[in-house]
Amino acid sequence: MIGGLASGWFADRMGRKGALLFNNIIAVIAAVFMTGAKYVNAYPLIIIGRIVIGIHSGLSTGLVPMYLTEISPINLRGTLGSAHQLLITIAILFSQIIGLPSVLGSMERWPMIFGFTIVPVIAQICIFTACPESPKYNLIVKKRTEQAETDLKKLRGKENIKIDIMKEEAAVISSMEKIGIADLFKGEYAWPMFIAIMMMCGQQLSGINVAMFFSTKIFSDAGLGEGALYATLGMGALNVAMTFISVYLVDHPKCGRRLLLMIGFLGMLITSVLLVISLSLYAKDSKVYGFTAYASMVFVFLFVISFATGPGSIPWFFVSELFSSAARGNANSIAVMVNWTANFIVGTSFESLTQLLHRFTFLVFSAFLAFFLFFVWMYVPETKGRTVEDINAEFRLGKSRFARSQKL
Repeated sequence: MIGGLASGWFADRMGRKGALLFNNIIAVIAAVFMTGAKYVNAYPLIIIGRIVIGIHSGLSTGLVPMYLTEISPINLRGTLGSAHQLLITIAILFSQIIGLPSVLGSMERWPMIFGFTIVPVIAQICIFTACPESPKYNLIVKKRTEQAETDLKKLRGKENIKIDIMKEEAAVISSMEKIGIADLFKGEYAWPMFIAIMMMCGQQLSGINVAMFFSTKIFSDAGLGEGALYATLGMGALNVAMTFISVYLVDHPKCGRRLLLMIGFLGMLITSVLLVISLSLYAKDSKVYGFTAYASMVFVFLFVISFATGPGSIPWFFVSELFSSAARGNANSIAVMVNWTANFIVGTSFESLTQLLHRFTFLVFSAFLAFFLFFVWMYVPETKGRTVEDINAEFRLGKSRFARSQKL
């Protein structure tokens, strides 16, 4: 939450690239604390390390989608934005694999899991130093026209690149007053900010992290026994596979952000209800309804697949599509903070909800899913293939208040 809220400040003062490189230092510090805790016999260092890596994660989820959105051509903006979530799912699956007791998840080898944090850090430092800064940041925020044009040529691989469109955006922004966090909750920014917040809430209040955090427990309660751990790995693999498909579909002519979001939320709604029914039947009579143990596993898998279809990847970059470069940093900060706050609330309240509602806990998320499905249908505009200026003009005219009339 802290890192997410601070991401806009770092992005505007250090640059998108500079802030991402600086964030690697934070990751190294966290890895040293967590890995070294056992060897110096100071286990509170793990808690400190987890706090530091939390700040790093908040910064990353704010900075990476922002950078990818700003360097992408319009026709690939969704594809590159979704690639961020794809790599997250790959990292989750990798961490699940190395966390197995037969790999590194043992009393002797667990510090090595934390040590692996340094591997992607080194890779990013080596590769990212050769990448250009965001041309939009250089032109619109820093007024470096020549550098912006140089960076854009490097990104597109062409010499005959013009930055006229970005100059038009810069001219509009320069005539406006500085956009602070408070400004995002009034006037023309209030509605897109509300949509951004609702998108982030929809991602986390869908219950996906309950499925991810407590999947092994859910599978065990469904009667899978020792197979629960490997069922969790299968779920992670499906998450990667479906996110990969989503990367292809998000900019496809016949798809788009709205359609994938609606399909995803609808699929999660249906499978969450079916999961509750399945768990209820198993609890009623495990001998008669023994098959529901495997049905529950299938429904959790379908739940994750539905999430990966759209709700998993789209909200991260969708926020950056709603705002100009001048407002993007602060808007991302708020949205990412809301995302992590909702994540925290769901993660810490699930056990209490389970004690209160038992196998009916997922119906709470079903209700949220029904609401967010309706919200996307009614109010979320399609942003595929459109410039930020075009989207902002729609907000100013109030046309996006009822997005259901738009073509899916």
